[in-house]
Amino acid sequence: MLDQPPDETAAGGAGGASAPTLTIGPVDLTQAPAQLTMSCDGGVGMITIDNPCLVGHSLEPNALETGPHEIECTLAASVHPIVWSFELFIPVTQNPVTVLPETPSGLLVDVGGRQARVSRATGAMTFTRVDPSNRAFVARFDGSVTWTEPSGATFSCSVDGPLWGAPGGFE
Repeated sequence: MLDQPPDETAAGGAGGASAPTLTIGPVDLTQAPAQLTMSCDGGVGMITIDNPCLVGHSLEPNALETGPHEIECTLAASVHPIVWSFELFIPVTQNPVTVLPETPSGLLVDVGGRQARVSRATGAMTFTRVDPSNRAFVARFDGSVTWTEPSGATFSCSVDGPLWGAPGGFE
């Protein structure tokens, strides 16, 4: 857990379920785990994503902090290709975020001895800390990621782990 005093808090939760409290304030990125691991079917095994993912500048004209931001997650490999890119509204207005983009984008990469790209992500991202001015967050992603091969064959990976965001130098 982060050892930082909260600045502001906003209650989270949906449908009466108790979710961790969302804190608006600084994120100590030195505490981020180095990776997020996916456990995949189809003989693929484990796929590892670099943590934190990068958060771009607001996509909304004239908005410095709030609005939609592109999130780019890279494969933990020697060249770190972008394998999952999606849009997230910061500050988070719903917690957990359960509506993930239907068509995430990312590069075709070598994973588990085959080429594939992320074609779908489902589940929930539950945020515990968001820093809108520094484009950073701490969340937990509990869900599934579907990868599609050039042939159209797919495999799925389950994910249940910390997903952090850090400022990236892009829009």
